[in-house]
Amino acid sequence: KDLFVDDSGKEEKKKTANETPASLPPGWTVEVRGRSTAYVSPDGMTHFSTLAKVQRYHKQQMALAERFQQQQQRHAEAKKREKEKEALEQKQKQRQGGASGGEPPAAKGGNGSGGGGGEA
Repeated sequence: KDLFVDDSGKEEKKKTANETPASLPPGWTVEVRGRSTAYVSPDGMTHFSTLAKVQRYHKQQMALAERFQQQQQRHAEAKKREKEKEALEQKQKQRQGGASGGEPPAAKGGNGSGGGGGEA
């Protein structure tokens, strides 16, 4: 009996809630229990008694998500700059290492042949 009465009440209340679908954020549902109306978030964890509270909460969540997205973007850009800097430093080390790497073997070879020739 309770289910039947609740179902008919829900249908009646949903019609009035559907009159303002633009004001209810996407995914939110309206639950009617007797005389009380509850606005339920898409995940089912958050309930509010008024549409104004839903809109305020949704606005706060959207602002939070936007700040998080900006933070993630800044972090990704900083990481990219860091990798580019490391790559540039590696190239510079290779250039320096290639020049200095070529010189010591020639110096060692010169010293080794000169020293070996003197001893023989």
